[in-house]
Amino acid sequence: MTDNKNMLLAIVLSAIVLIGWQIFFGLPQMERQRQAAQMAAQQAATQQATPAPAGAAGSAAPLVPGAAAPATVAQTRQELVASSPRVTIETPRFIGSIALKGGRIDDLSLSNYRETIKKDSPNIILFSPSGTPFRAANHYDIVENQGAYYADFGWVAEAGTSAKLPGPDTVWTAPAGAKLTPSTPVALTYDNGEGLVFTREISVDDRQLFTVKDSVANKGASEVSLLPYALISRHGTPTVAGYFILHEGLIGVLGEAGLQEWTYAKIVKDGAQTWKSKAGWIGITDKYWASTVIPDQNLPYTARFSSGTLGQLSTYQTDLLFEAKKIAPGASADITNKIFAGAKEVALVDGYEAEQKIDRFELLIDWGWFYF
Repeated sequence: MTDNKNMLLAIVLSAIVLIGWQIFFGLPQMERQRQAAQMAAQQAATQQATPAPAGAAGSAAPLVPGAAAPATVAQTRQELVASSPRVTIETPRFIGSIALKGGRIDDLSLSNYRETIKKDSPNIILFSPSGTPFRAANHYDIVENQGAYYADFGWVAEAGTSAKLPGPDTVWTAPAGAKLTPSTPVALTYDNGEGLVFTREISVDDRQLFTVKDSVANKGASEVSLLPYALISRHGTPTVAGYFILHEGLIGVLGEAGLQEWTYAKIVKDGAQTWKSKAGWIGITDKYWASTVIPDQNLPYTARFSSGTLGQLSTYQTDLLFEAKKIAPGASADITNKIFAGAKEVALVDGYEAEQKIDRFELLIDWGWFYF
C-alpha cells in the first residue's frame, strides 16, 4: 500500500513539474519564437517608403500622421538630440528636452531609475528622437527601449479642405531661456504665415504627468476646420519577456470597448484597429515602463492601433483623432491632453486615476504579474 501511495505521489509531482515548466518556460519560449518568425517575415517584405498608417485605402477621412523618416541617419542618440534646438526638461523624475523642430516630447530619461544597481550606471532612457539607432535588447535586459520613441501632437485638415499646418519639420519658437519644470510651463508658437497662429503650452508635475494644450487662432479671412490628434510612436520591435500574464505592446482603455491589449506581433498580423469612443487612455507598455495619452474624459474620439515600416524597422503607433473644430475668422480653438510617461508604480498609477478621474487607469498594470 505504501509503495502505491509513493508511486501515486511521484506521478502527481511529476505532472506538476511538467505543467509548471510548460506554463512558465515552454509557452513563453514558443511565443518568443512565434513573434520572431512573424517579425522576420514582416521585415523581409519591408518597403523603403512608409505610407501613413491611418484609415482605409481610398478613404476621404483625414489621416493622423504615421512615422516620418528622420532628416538625418546613422547618428547616435546624443548627436541627434544635440543637432536640433530644444527646451530643457528638469523635474524630480525626468531629465530631457522638448524638440523645437516638430514640437515633440522625444528626449526623456528617468532620474530615479538606472540600468543596473551601480551608482554610476546610466539612467533609464524612455523617449528618443526619430532616427535613434535601434538595438534589440536581450531577454533579461532592463533597458527595454532601444530606438525612437516619442509623444507627438498636432492638427490635420478636415477632408476636402487644406491649410498649412505644423508637422515634424516645423520649427517652433520658445521664449529665450525657457525651461520646463514643475513650476515653469513652456509655450511654443508657430505662425504659418497664412493667418493661423498655433500655440503649444506644455506643463509637467513633480511626478510623471505632462499636460499639453494645443490651440490655434484664426487671424485670416476664411473659416478653417481642423481635427486635433495626439499619439505615441515607437520605431523598432522591442524584445519582450513573452509571459502570458504580462502584456507588452499596444494598450488602452477605450470607453465601452474596454481594455484593448495588442502585442507587436498581433498588430502586424491583423493590421490597424480603430474604435470610436470617449474617456479612457491609449499608449504603449513595457514590463516596467509605459507611455500613454490621456484625453479629456468627455471628448469623443477615434482611437487607433497601427503598425508600419520605416526602412528595415517596424513602427508602432497608438493615436487619438478628435472631432473637427470649426474656427471662424477672429476666433480660436484648443484641446488639452495629458501624457503619462515612466515607471508603472502602483501608487502613482492609482493616484492619477483618482486625481485626474481617468477611466480604469489601473489596468495599465498587469496585476497577475504583480502578484506573481
